[in-house]
Amino acid sequence: MTKTLPPEMPSLAEFRRQIPLTVENFASLPDREAWLKRIWEIEQRWQSFRANPREVEEVICFDSTPKNLETEAEFEIIYAGGTLGLLHAAVMAKKYHRKVLVFDAHTVGKTHRDWNISDEELQEFVKAGLFTEEEIETVVMNRYQTGFVKFYDANSRIKTPPLFMDNVLDVAIEADKLLAIAAKKIAETGSVIINNLRFVRAFVNKNKVLVECEDAISGKRRLFAAKLFVDSTGTNSAVSRQLNAGKSITHVCPTVGTVGRGFRRGQSEREVDFSVGEILVSTEDSSDNRQLIWEGFAGSSAKDDYTTYLFFYDSVESKADKSLLRLFEDYFEKLPDYKQKTTAWRVVKPVFGYIPSFHQHGWNNAKKTATERVLLVGDAAGLSSPLTFCGFGSHVRNLRKLTFETEKVLRENVSDEKSLSEINAYEPRVAQMASLAEFMRPTASGQNPVVNETMNAVMAALQSLDKNIAGEMFQDRISFASFKKVLLKTAKIHPAVFKKMFSHLGTKGAFWWLTNIAEAALHEKKAKKVPSAKVPE
Repeated sequence: MTKTLPPEMPSLAEFRRQIPLTVENFASLPDREAWLKRIWEIEQRWQSFRANPREVEEVICFDSTPKNLETEAEFEIIYAGGTLGLLHAAVMAKKYHRKVLVFDAHTVGKTHRDWNISDEELQEFVKAGLFTEEEIETVVMNRYQTGFVKFYDANSRIKTPPLFMDNVLDVAIEADKLLAIAAKKIAETGSVIINNLRFVRAFVNKNKVLVECEDAISGKRRLFAAKLFVDSTGTNSAVSRQLNAGKSITHVCPTVGTVGRGFRRGQSEREVDFSVGEILVSTEDSSDNRQLIWEGFAGSSAKDDYTTYLFFYDSVESKADKSLLRLFEDYFEKLPDYKQKTTAWRVVKPVFGYIPSFHQHGWNNAKKTATERVLLVGDAAGLSSPLTFCGFGSHVRNLRKLTFETEKVLRENVSDEKSLSEINAYEPRVAQMASLAEFMRPTASGQNPVVNETMNAVMAALQSLDKNIAGEMFQDRISFASFKKVLLKTAKIHPAVFKKMFSHLGTKGAFWWLTNIAEAALHEKKAKKVPSAKVPE
């Protein structure tokens, strides 16, 4: 098959014609064109995926070896991708003393999104043996007193005040600093980190896997060997696409934003309060097949850093424009309606990406996250939080389990697909929440206020229930009993909600949602009778 050559990156002048607000607001960045290039590259990969969803490149080859390449070094685990995969690698190197290689097409340990999480979830790093309490404190930029969710209700029949929640996404983390500590720990064990190295393909053989890479600067091909190859290259993972015959994700959340300085501080709706996190906020009804949603998280108060995100939840197959560059233009145009800027406002850092999601249809995990000697983690696995659209929280909550099970397969010398497929962050509770998140996506036939009205009904239901239920829901750990309470209360507040469910999801989609709810209930019932094996701390 002849590949279509990618288009050339637009010049700065062309960017200025196409996205004038973005170029203007990026002017404060010393490396503006490098940021524009990074966003453009990510968008091009996404556009390529959307243009040819069934065109799958063979990057995992079986029973063959590359020609004219000698193996440079051997490891126990090789990781492609230097963000979430780096955290997994650091546990394997530090706690389990495995020799690892971590490489990235750009810089290992550098991310273009910042992270928020709770103190309870941060304890998973300590329990996993990766970071000490003291090390975690060095990367905490801010802690909030509370956080809230508020959907626009000007045109909604259901008016709901902000839903406040404690201990949910209430700790702002300096992501690059956290990753730098993890990278240092890997280096101290004698394992290896390589920047500017792009994954090409992997050759799976009986006793090992050979990983072919390309130097992103010189173009030189390099070859390494390992017992296990872990792909954490993100949403558009070529490995994930091959394993899933092009259906690696079902939903996506195009996300853009900035770390900015110079917002007007205060406690009014359009001012920034450094003691409160804004988890999900909409300021208008849906349009152009998109329900735009904001997030606002304060960073360092001393530095005046405040992060704002704009995103929308969508299916991969919808007609909505998922361009990050267009979304950045919307962001800068609409930002003043969300938060007031002072004359000193400027962009410190852009944040952006395509956050993946995968809806399970059936009694078992339909997403393939492994094959012989190959494992997917992080966004490549596509099993992130369906409501807050964050792979970081899901990855951290499951880090001990993921690394413990990885160590187990290495120790027992098993590398078959069935054994490796057990190493994933899938939970039946996440599957039931994923379909609920579908209500945050407008349909072609739906009225513009429908999304906000439906979500206001859900928020009103949560307002009337035990406050812990809301926190459980937004951390993907809500029990079936609590979820049932939410559904019944929502139906009482908004009787048309189940009718909307069938029109929104369709008969087939509604059936699978009910199936996923039943699976979660059955899984929970079995877990009470037969507790799962305890992951050691």
